[in-house]
Amino acid sequence: MRTLPPVRAYWARRARHQAEQKLTELERRRIRLRRKEGARRRAMIALITAGALLLFVVLPWLIWRGPYVIDADHLDDAELKKGSAALVTGLRTAVVAFTAAIGAGLALFYTARTYRLTRRGQITDRFTKALERLGSPEIYVRIGGILALEQIVQDAPEQAATDAARVLGHFIRHQAPKAAPPPTHPDTPHNAPDTNPLPMEPAADVQAALTALTRTESRPHIDPREKLDLHGLHLAGAQLGQADLTHADLAGATLTKAHLAGATLTKAHLAGATLTEADLAGATLREANLAGATLTEAYLAGATLREAYLVDATLTKARLPWATLTEAYLAGATLREAYLAGATLREAYLAGATLREAYLAGATLTKAYLAGATLTEADLAGATLTEANLSEADLSSAHGMTIGQAASATTDELTKLPARFYVSVATAEPS
Repeated sequence: MRTLPPVRAYWARRARHQAEQKLTELERRRIRLRRKEGARRRAMIALITAGALLLFVVLPWLIWRGPYVIDADHLDDAELKKGSAALVTGLRTAVVAFTAAIGAGLALFYTARTYRLTRRGQITDRFTKALERLGSPEIYVRIGGILALEQIVQDAPEQAATDAARVLGHFIRHQAPKAAPPPTHPDTPHNAPDTNPLPMEPAADVQAALTALTRTESRPHIDPREKLDLHGLHLAGAQLGQADLTHADLAGATLTKAHLAGATLTKAHLAGATLTEADLAGATLREANLAGATLTEAYLAGATLREAYLVDATLTKARLPWATLTEAYLAGATLREAYLAGATLREAYLAGATLREAYLAGATLTKAYLAGATLTEADLAGATLTEANLSEADLSSAHGMTIGQAASATTDELTKLPARFYVSVATAEPS
């Protein structure tokens, strides 16, 4: 094969690298698999060739001439003495034993390979039977198929586990109803009769599939690139306590009254989702996207929303005692009558947020940004406002707030503090 000059070889490699950069992830994976398969095939050919040479050339030579090469100083081709003959026999026996050991190792390798192929066939058979059950009209048969797929997810190799998880995800998206669209006419009364009411809890087979897919024992076996896609589904009343929903796509989903206590929703996508009256006690929503989500009357006691994105989210009457919202982004969010006793909002961004009548007793708002926020009638007794930015904020009728709290925060001429502060100052001034 003609060898390229160094400079041309460099530019050829660079052009190939640039071409690969333009490929999609799927195409790159296919190229890597082809290269890996080619390398495996070449290695197998080399191994077979080397084995044939060892078996038919090197081994006979070692058995016949090896002793004379290894112990040439003690052996004589012309006349073997009694001790020399024993030495030759011992060396030849050692060579044969060593060869037998290599053969045993190869046999063990072949047995392991046969076991893997047999196991793969068994998994394929289990997979096929589970799929047949999923198509049954009887719900209990479908649940049996779901449980069979869950077992495949937990004990099969990674690719088979990922395939089983993908099937379960498709099953949920096919069986669960779509979330109801928002009202097109805002003047429509809330008590208007619903011509097509949606269920308040998932069907038993959908719930079983949700549990199987989000169980903490299952997710580690699934390819991390396989995201759980549940966007736009109606999953009201779903039982997902302690579920692993990391990176899950739940955008626009309805999870009204869902049980998500202790669930992990790190970096989950919940933009526009409805979680009204959902139980999220102790849940982890770190870096979760909750933009425009509805969490009215949701229960988030002790939940972690560190660095969560809650722009324009609705948390009216939500209960968040001792919740962690450090560095959370809550610009324009509505927290009217929200219960935030003891909550941590350190460095949280609450510009333009509505906290009217919110209960913030004992909350930590150190370095929080509350510019333009509305805190009228909010209860700030014992809250920490050190270095909090309250410029243009409305605290005109806030309860429990002291002059010391106001002094520790950053205010400007547009900040509306409680009227009693100005009365106190006027009284304190000498006449």
